[in-house]
Order: sequence, then structure tokens, then C-alpha cells
Amino acid sequence: MSEDKTQDCLTPNGTTIDTPTFFAGYSQHSAETLNSIADILKPDRSVVDIMSKTAEGLSKAYEYKTTSPEDLVFDLFRVQGTKDEASIGKLISVLRSFGLRDDDPRLRQTMDKIREYDQMNEEDNDVRHYRLNRTQFKDCVHPCIALISQALRNQLIVPNWPEFTSKIKEIFESCRSEKSGNVATYIPQLARQDPNRWGLSLCTIDGQRFSYGDSKIPFCVQSVSKAFNYAIVASDMGADYVHSFVGHEPSGRLYNEICLDANGKPHNPMISMLIFY
Repeated sequence: MSEDKTQDCLTPNGTTIDTPTFFAGYSQHSAETLNSIADILKPDRSVVDIMSKTAEGLSKAYEYKTTSPEDLVFDLFRVQGTKDEASIGKLISVLRSFGLRDDDPRLRQTMDKIREYDQMNEEDNDVRHYRLNRTQFKDCVHPCIALISQALRNQLIVPNWPEFTSKIKEIFESCRSEKSGNVATYIPQLARQDPNRWGLSLCTIDGQRFSYGDSKIPFCVQSVSKAFNYAIVASDMGADYVHSFVGHEPSGRLYNEICLDANGKPHNPMISMLIFY
């Protein structure tokens, strides 16, 4: 058996300790991620220890069917000084620190459950302040426990989300001063766009989302729509079926030329000629 690899991780007070880099079903949280979680949880002991034990417990819960994942998540967010209350708001904040927003469609059932308890609480309309008992908390997280566990076990495709978004911001700001080029004028909707607007939105394959700058200003998607249409059709009909009709972009021809390939198929679904087929 190979030796466990170790690396130094920061605790909330800035000291470092050695922890296993990997164990079954869990990737070590980065220092940036741990610091973000510590700011949210404000634990009375090492956040490294807390997250490691929670993630390890979640892995074993799925593998050996021991303690339920819902109970482990409840224990992670249990309010200090209480035995049967946990902060649903801190759960939402931690998920956001991993790049998962509370308006994520995959978390809709959990958020709907939270809103049900919202209606029972007339004193506070901010769900991030809510304390729920064990039964209520487990009822909220159960529909989406797989995604919640994946995040807490640090198994999303971009594990160090704070550092990643920080680098994206640096790149974004370094490109802000680039003013070369002109707004396209061959389509009226494009010609009306303000050339000084600068925004960014991204989404990873695990649904981690980040937006920055003028990202909420509507714009005409134009050919970007083709990628979404292709993904929708491929999901609804299956990739094999879709690819029985479309192939590759025509080489040596105009990018949107209306023509068929040697197999009698139209070309790349990302080009305009496909809509005429």
C-alpha cells in the first residue's frame, strides 16, 4: 500500500498542520477554501479537522451506509451551544463558497423546502438567518443531498473556487483597458451595443457559476444560441441520433455554405446552414 501524502493546511488562527492529501472519496480542501468556510462557520476548533471528518464521514455513509449523510451535514452546521438546531443559512453560504448558487436548479427542491419553513417563521424573512431542528434541516437537504455532499467532499471540478475566481478577476481587469476593434454593424442589434460594457459569466461542468462586471445587462446572443440548441437536441434525442444528421464544418468552403458532405449530411451544427436542412 502506498504511503499517504501530506500537505500543510491553514487553521483559522493561521497555524499549519499536516493532513492527508487524499482519502477515499475526498480531496483535500485548499487553504483559501478552508479560510472561506472558517469565516462562515466560525468554529471553536480547527476547520481542517471539521471538514476532514465531515467529508470522510460522508464518504463512508455512501460506501458503508452508516450514519446518514443528512445527519452529518446537520452536525457540521449545528449551532454552537445547542443540541438540536443547525443554521441553514450557513449551509447556503458554504455552498456559495464552492460556486453553487442558491438559485441553482439542482438545489430547487432544497430551497423550496426552506421557503416552506420560511412561511412558518413570521419574525425573519431572510433564509440565511434560519435555525432549523434536526428533522426540519434533514427534510430540507435530503432532496439534494448528493450535490451537497459532492461539494462538501470537495469533489467539484474546480475544488479551489476562491482562488479560481480571484484569478479570473485578475484576467478580467487586465483586459478591461483593451479598446481595439469595433462593434459589429452588419446586424442592427449588434450595432446598438455599448462598446464600453465589459462583463463575464462562466459555468463549470459541475454547475459552479461566477459573474463579474456588466454581466447582468441583456444582450443579443446571436450565434451563441447554436451551442445551446445543439446541447438541448443532443440531450433530448441522443448524440448518436443527432450525429446521423450533422457532421463537421466544411473545409475549404465558406463557414456557412449551404452544402452537404460526402455522406449527404449537412455540416457543423454550430453554423448557420444547419437551420436550412
